[in-house]
Amino acid sequence: MLAAGSLAKRFGYSGLLITLFALMFVGPLFAESDWEAVVLGVLAITTAGCAMYAAGGSPRTQAAFGLLALAYVISYFGGTYSAVPQWQMVYSSVGALFFTSVALVLLTRIMSVHTRVTGELIAGSVAVYLLLGIVFAYLFELVNLTSPGSFSFVDRPVLEDPDFYYFSLVTLTTLGYGDITPLAPIARGLATLEALIGPLYLTVLVARLVGMRISIGPGSPDGP
Repeated sequence: MLAAGSLAKRFGYSGLLITLFALMFVGPLFAESDWEAVVLGVLAITTAGCAMYAAGGSPRTQAAFGLLALAYVISYFGGTYSAVPQWQMVYSSVGALFFTSVALVLLTRIMSVHTRVTGELIAGSVAVYLLLGIVFAYLFELVNLTSPGSFSFVDRPVLEDPDFYYFSLVTLTTLGYGDITPLAPIARGLATLEALIGPLYLTVLVARLVGMRISIGPGSPDGP
């Protein structure tokens, strides 16, 4: 079984976590500015690259994630600079598929590791949590594109990518400010599902990390 240190070196969980934080928290700072398209474009490319590297695996797996990452970047620029409305739907669909695949791979590897709890292991666990938020953000956006009016926003009628990131994180953490409201049944269903997954993931994760710490113990070779 691979140790956490090997996973860290091979998959770069910390790098992925940093780019996810930047995508979800730094990107919105440039909303409606002259630098918005440039900053979000750089973040999209960087996040796709780090996610592909973190997923890693066999050459076949790397090739599959490489194709998904390339499709994600192409669809992002297509949705940003193309006048064809279908590009945005393609971007949301590919984004949801890509980050769901990465989250599942990372979660499986993290949960199967038997080693002492390290910073890199925690970084990977938090990265999966943020990946869940991103996946639901794309799903919410896809619902809104296929069925306009599925969400209401107190400030403006049109929602953009940063708005769905924000709504997804608020829902994932069960904070619920109420400034964005899901109206369509499928939108409410997804919001309910995310609100259930968020606390459940944290509960299972904490139990897993505590169990690893107890099972390893200070007297074992992997202990401190």
